[in-house]
Amino acid sequence: MKNFGKKLFTRKYLIPFILSNLFLLVVLFILLLSIWSMFYLNQSNNCDSQTDTETISVSSDGGAVPASVDDFVKQHKEAYILSWKAGGFLPSASIAQTMVENGFNFTNPSGTSLWQAHNMGGVKTSSKSNFPVTLASFGDDAVDITGTKPGTSVGDNTGGAYTYFKDYNAGIVGKAEFMAHQTLYTGAINNTDGASALTAIFKGGWATDQSYLTKLLSTYSSLGKNYQWLDQEAIEKYGNAPYKASGVSADGPSIPKKSTSSSAKVDSSKRSKIVELARGRLGVPYQWGGRDWEGSLDCSGLTMLVFQKAGITIPATSETQSNMVKKISKEEAKRGDLVFWGPAGSSHHVAIYAGDNKVIEAPEPGKTVQEIPLYGDHWFGTIEGLGEDSGDSSNSSESSCEVESPKDTSGQVVGSNSAPTQAIPAEYQGKLSLPAPDNKNYAGNNYPFGQCTWGAYNRMAQIGNPIEWFSGDGGNGGSWGASAKARGYTVVKGVPKVGWAASFYGGLAGSTPPYGHVAVVEFVNPDGSFLVSETNVIGIGSGARSWRVIDKATAAQVDFIQGKGK
Repeated sequence: MKNFGKKLFTRKYLIPFILSNLFLLVVLFILLLSIWSMFYLNQSNNCDSQTDTETISVSSDGGAVPASVDDFVKQHKEAYILSWKAGGFLPSASIAQTMVENGFNFTNPSGTSLWQAHNMGGVKTSSKSNFPVTLASFGDDAVDITGTKPGTSVGDNTGGAYTYFKDYNAGIVGKAEFMAHQTLYTGAINNTDGASALTAIFKGGWATDQSYLTKLLSTYSSLGKNYQWLDQEAIEKYGNAPYKASGVSADGPSIPKKSTSSSAKVDSSKRSKIVELARGRLGVPYQWGGRDWEGSLDCSGLTMLVFQKAGITIPATSETQSNMVKKISKEEAKRGDLVFWGPAGSSHHVAIYAGDNKVIEAPEPGKTVQEIPLYGDHWFGTIEGLGEDSGDSSNSSESSCEVESPKDTSGQVVGSNSAPTQAIPAEYQGKLSLPAPDNKNYAGNNYPFGQCTWGAYNRMAQIGNPIEWFSGDGGNGGSWGASAKARGYTVVKGVPKVGWAASFYGGLAGSTPPYGHVAVVEFVNPDGSFLVSETNVIGIGSGARSWRVIDKATAAQVDFIQGKGK
């Protein structure tokens, strides 16, 4: 009777139930199998054997979709820090670039290379040799360059395929390594200024869109700089120049060694440049960990970036900076030396000595970069080989300038970056070949009155070398080079010529990111520096024309544009 009841139940209820719900039962089985597989694989990944190259402890990429960009960054914090060591690409810049490339699109898993290929921003296929740290840290299957994996198809007609990374951690580190192994992006590597690093990848040709730089810099301003705390942690862990060209990362913070060899010596003229650069930051807000040249700085961020822009590499913190200088007396101190508060190796504050018993410092939260008299219990430190101070009256009468040849240089005009003046500098009077500016507004000038673009358009038209009006973002001063080249003008980088326009990308020569600046070359000096006339520098928006000398180092980064006149 019991067996009959079981058979009846099976035939009448169980079999019909299974048949009618077969599809749902299969789906449920697959779902349970997938969950078990994910758990098993995660456990396996967490037990990968260690290699000689540093690995990091990170949480799995599997699981819930991140709630926000901030959530994603915090989940992958250690990968971003390792990427600084592996490729020298600043984490805050990397985050901003990913946002521009694919928007951290977490809600469209079938639509982006971010979701499918864990590609953090346009990394094309190259060679596996470009990813030594990624492969050592995340396994031999961390990188696939076959172009056959999901999300690797390129739809922008630029050719090639995207690199596939097995997870986001590998993608973050891999992007930095890819950049470091391409000669086009060397300006972005070991660059502690996020905006400058992004400008470098644009100039290296990462994207063909001419508005790409504007997007990068505006995104860095609104998003990237929020993660400068992550830059600070990475720099404190691996130093401010961790990537070596050989592909082997440094084992720790890079601290310049004291040396008296000629290779360690620094041009004495850089003392003046250090003070000039520091004074150019007056009024910039203080922020702990700040490394944003235009936006915010802390005490060691100010000194590190000023020295970096003067061509000198120093460590990232007041503690490490105080440990690498030579301690000197107050009587020995000169402009451009460093001033510390607290013992060497554990100093809690650093500033730049401006001479006349004054320092330039980024003081504390709520204040801005300032120049004030010396105070408190401090001591002075100098970098070996910094040289004499040509502006110090206590120096000997012997010239500190090094001349490459003994030829007579009297009467030559040479220059370093100078402050703008409303009158032509005295040393250039009588030497200019172009007619004096007439301050007329020439036909076709649709730029806003008084802007640098307005002034450059009028000046080029006046001298018979007109450059047409560029619309939209292409009309920004820093975009004139790209816009002109696209329209058939002759554009040359790094070689100033009289009567040509000079286009400065955002952040160069004090210009405002992302817009940049444009001026007109009025005179070229024998040393490669040049004199410009420009508007919107003195008397903002007034249309007043001013004059300024731009040094050779800056000239190398400028796009020079020949007009289409005579």
